[in-house]
Amino acid sequence: MSLVYVGYVPHPPILVPEIGRGEEKVCQDTIDGFARLCQEIISLDVETVVIVSPHAPLPDDGLGFLAGDILKGDFGRFRAEKIKFSYPVDKELLESVKARVPDSFPIRGELDHGALVPLYFLKKAGWNGRIIVFSMPLNKPEKYGRDVGQALNDYPQKCAVIASGDLSHRLKEDGPYSYHPSGPKFDNIIVKALKKDTTLARGLPSDLVEEAGQCGYNSLLFGLGAREGSVKVFSYEGPFGVGYLVAEIYRSSPIAGFARECLTYHLTAQPFDKLIIPGDPLLKEKRSCFVTLKKDGDLRGCIGTVQPVRENLASEIKHNSISAGTQDPRFWPLQPDELPLITISVDVLGDMEKIISSEELDPKRYGVVVRHGGKVGLLLPHLEGVDTVEHQLEIAKQKAGIWPEEEVELWRFEVERYYE
Repeated sequence: MSLVYVGYVPHPPILVPEIGRGEEKVCQDTIDGFARLCQEIISLDVETVVIVSPHAPLPDDGLGFLAGDILKGDFGRFRAEKIKFSYPVDKELLESVKARVPDSFPIRGELDHGALVPLYFLKKAGWNGRIIVFSMPLNKPEKYGRDVGQALNDYPQKCAVIASGDLSHRLKEDGPYSYHPSGPKFDNIIVKALKKDTTLARGLPSDLVEEAGQCGYNSLLFGLGAREGSVKVFSYEGPFGVGYLVAEIYRSSPIAGFARECLTYHLTAQPFDKLIIPGDPLLKEKRSCFVTLKKDGDLRGCIGTVQPVRENLASEIKHNSISAGTQDPRFWPLQPDELPLITISVDVLGDMEKIISSEELDPKRYGVVVRHGGKVGLLLPHLEGVDTVEHQLEIAKQKAGIWPEEEVELWRFEVERYYE
């Protein structure tokens, strides 16, 4: 899969020192968040960055893209005309997107600050590649994000999506649009959604979105649609009355890619002595994990270990990925021709913590282990459709063959989830 990264960033020109002239230091958390995000993109060897900007011309319908072989722009509007950018367009990738999104169309214009600010930090970090710039869709942003994400997944070279947008402009009375209670409420919902459950960010009331005076909500939905993984909030602040959020929405991991390699080698009868183990130091640690396979969004297999039983995580992943594909009793063994149709994630488990009460659980943050006599059941955290502790315990007991009314011992654990 060649879409390897999706991020969300703000675009205040004041972050650029030549524009901020010292005021940018107030936004150090945002600057540090930007630097971290750009470093992730560089570490993944991204060749093309797709930017979604709310300040490009915004058509009522369809998906607009900046036309041309070379896209240019500068910060002249902000009294820094010497800071100029010129990037080649990835024409081949753009043609792939246009084939998948028939209502995409060209728009004329230069790079606006919604694209220039992230490009400034990418250049500062040392990135130099090709770009595509889309205008933020006013309608169906998540659908367009999915369509673009699928086109990027089919592309042979590594790509990243940067969704650009500021949150509420109404956090303070002396902010751009003066204070409104919906401003901090909107930002709090978005930040909470990205930290705990992204479904909270979808379908917000239109009056709340409008009253918040934001410009990046649809960009965020576009990014979530493109591909979603283990979302991480790098920074959030609002020093000038505008919410600045930097977040990682998706990051491809060699750990999940290694699980696919293991399963592929097994199903295609390739000799394992030719299998290359990635250099991630975590794979050398003695850790337990679960490997989950999905096909068309539905579970296709899941096998794991509560405690590590092999010499290192690499061996644990090898065994569990093969078992998830061939030994999960709920499914027929996976066939080689299904491999292109499945997605793989790896959950690396943290330490087990015994707890006294279910009040110490949170199904979005903690997995749970239940025990009654010799019966033991485990359920991973952050599963679709498992929104309450009661439901989480119900499923865990069911998996263990424990009656709903029976008392159980409880353990909780956190996981680090890795996606392809």
